[in-house]
Amino acid sequence: MNKLITTVKRAITFSALLSLSQINFAQLRTQNFADLEEHEREKSLEISERSKFELKRVRDIETGKVPERAYWNALLATKQAKEFYENTNSKMMALSWTERGPNTDVVGPSNGNTRANSGVTSGRIRAMHVDLNDATGKTIWVGGVDGGLWKTTDITVAPSNWSLVNDYLSNLAVSDICQDPVNKNVMYFCTGEAYFNVDAVEGAGVFKSIDNGLTWSLLSSTSSYRLCTRIVCDYQGNVYLATNGNGLLRSIDGGTTWTTITPSGMSNRICDLEISSITAAGRLHVVGGIFSTQSYRYTDIPSTVTSATGWTAPTTAFPSYSNRAEIACSGSILYACPSDNSYQVPTIYKSTNGGATWTATGAQPTAGWASQQGWYALTVGIDPSNSNNCIVGGLDAYKTINGGTSWTKISNWVGTTGQYVHADIHDIAWYDNGNKLLFACDGGIHYSSDKGTVIRDRNVGLRIKQFYSVAIHPTTTNYFLAGAQDNGVHKLTSAGLGGSVEVTGGDGAFVAIDQNQPTYQFGSYVYNQYRRSTDGGNTWTPVNFSSTPGSGQFINPFDYDNVNNILYAASSAGRYLRWSNPQTGSTSASVTIAGLNSALISNVKVSPYTSHRVFFGTEAGRIVRVDGANLATPTSNTNITGTSMPAAYVSCINVGTNDLNLMACFSNYNVNNVWVSSDGGTSWTAVDGNLPNMPVRWCMFNPGDNTKAIIATETGIWETSLLNGASTSWVPSLNFPTVRTDMLAYRPSDGTLVAATHGRGIFTTTLTGTAPACAAPTGLASSAITASSATVSWAAASGAASYDVDYKLTSSGTWISSIA
Repeated sequence: MNKLITTVKRAITFSALLSLSQINFAQLRTQNFADLEEHEREKSLEISERSKFELKRVRDIETGKVPERAYWNALLATKQAKEFYENTNSKMMALSWTERGPNTDVVGPSNGNTRANSGVTSGRIRAMHVDLNDATGKTIWVGGVDGGLWKTTDITVAPSNWSLVNDYLSNLAVSDICQDPVNKNVMYFCTGEAYFNVDAVEGAGVFKSIDNGLTWSLLSSTSSYRLCTRIVCDYQGNVYLATNGNGLLRSIDGGTTWTTITPSGMSNRICDLEISSITAAGRLHVVGGIFSTQSYRYTDIPSTVTSATGWTAPTTAFPSYSNRAEIACSGSILYACPSDNSYQVPTIYKSTNGGATWTATGAQPTAGWASQQGWYALTVGIDPSNSNNCIVGGLDAYKTINGGTSWTKISNWVGTTGQYVHADIHDIAWYDNGNKLLFACDGGIHYSSDKGTVIRDRNVGLRIKQFYSVAIHPTTTNYFLAGAQDNGVHKLTSAGLGGSVEVTGGDGAFVAIDQNQPTYQFGSYVYNQYRRSTDGGNTWTPVNFSSTPGSGQFINPFDYDNVNNILYAASSAGRYLRWSNPQTGSTSASVTIAGLNSALISNVKVSPYTSHRVFFGTEAGRIVRVDGANLATPTSNTNITGTSMPAAYVSCINVGTNDLNLMACFSNYNVNNVWVSSDGGTSWTAVDGNLPNMPVRWCMFNPGDNTKAIIATETGIWETSLLNGASTSWVPSLNFPTVRTDMLAYRPSDGTLVAATHGRGIFTTTLTGTAPACAAPTGLASSAITASSATVSWAAASGAASYDVDYKLTSSGTWISSIA
């Protein structure tokens, strides 16, 4: 049953919050690549498949779209809950989290995606801005996609001193930043990744600062503008906002109100928006058409132009395709990069008269330079001191110094020579009279002080990696594996905040470490393509079964049976993949399971209690228990889906102290997201309680206690001290960032819990408690019990019965043990 969706006003006071006996936020619920050419082709496919994958995980299952404002409502609810509980005694478990990074990285020896000049990656950046209040030009703002807003006061030094502006903004997809040239303390940033996928990526509107970026607030007038492409200020301080779906808008009152000024006949999907100094008021240039027919217009009266009057069409235009076009301007000189229906830019065009006429440049970069990614990663920038100097970016960057007569490649996303700039360049900015350059890309930000001759990253300290997964080493305290979007699988070994080794490249998907034999470790690429290490994570080799869409999920779920050494993963619809010898070989089988009802598997959980028992969740809402999963024909497969469960994406299944205590969560909006069972799935109870309406991506019981739980959500970690059906009271983890969190992993030997965030890296905490104490039953011999935990491996004496030992951590912090 869908929850009620309401709009919460930002003006709720702190005193009003304190007056609530319980905050009812339920009202807000509504491989390494040896062949570069092959990798470039696959990379284009990855981007579109990634968008489809994310859409089906979060969309409203009734409408097929992400509900408007639901994400912003969840962010607001989380902020209010944190403010409330920080000022009361109701902190409940109040886990204390430590940021682990990575804050820098290096390439491992088995990673084919090498980087020149010891390059470092961070995460995807689309927006960057040079602060007008800093006459030295050293202060730079960048916006991460799922990583929030960051600032450095000296981009010229390495490492730069990056600081996070506000954790509350961590989850926002910042798409562009601008500053009022009249009142330089006024800044704006807009949100929403409009090129990535029209339905899948949600922004929250436009944010404004009146104190040079110290504090930010959402302009309520923009809350419906969720897919923003550009925001610019003219020379009078007026603001112009380009959106995908809402057209072109203007505000002359600082964002209080907006007027639609989309040129008549132009698509309301605006690709690009630029302003040049060709006139005193500034000439405003606009390109409409994202996956629709492009058209270009300009106006010299931006503050008074209307949709019907004041716009000028070129007498000779650049070609119009049904894709996307990017432009850049400097005075009367403009360059345009129109992407065709193959997502390439076959010809770069130029105007020398302010956009009135366009002609092809004299030469073009190498054929296919946009790498079939023109719809996703495309940009162009002009040197303001010399318009003959222009750089275009796609997969790599190309530069002309003679107005387009010839072009030279100036960056390499992979390799050991040249200038490293990470793949998929989204923005290029010239500044300081054209002497300096910034590049924003899927790997962070890169800087040049000499017009692009020497380029170096400025990613150290910019902690915005987008992790899908994490695994924890059973015995090495600070050892973690984590799979990152477009940035490979990373090995973290530092105590506290530190760096990582990118052990494999490409998209880093699910990971695992054998908990009994940790020399065996596993990473994965998209679909059923795996990376294996047999030497404790030092070197890695590929083991690939299928790279075909539909052979599992794009980021394919798997779980590893640590006792029987079998890996289980999603396969094609209605099937699971069983890799029977993952430590040494590549023997696999695709097993059909009727209970899956011909749906793709979305989550896999190997039972730690019953040998060869595996739980599978599907993207259509089913949960199936398979016994004898190691056999060619499993012993049984039982549909244990709850009768009231939604037909939504099962993001996680987990077990408590035995196979009877189960927890499952769903990642779609507008459904009951968290469910528990105490009878092995015969019956289920929704325990969403006061949880905001948002995706829940991972869930787990507190170790040893089936009445408490921790979940990973779209706005971070939430906890409850009592699972109590619709009355369950959830509390956000107070010092955890408000950021999408994809996975949790736990190590019982020392109580370490690790969380993988999609935009802020890795965090850890410790679940503490007094050591369990229990005498061995007669006829059994007990193993050691440490100060913080117990490792129990009793062997039955001759003729003795078998026993199960249950541990429960009480509210006073002591353990109770019982023999079942």
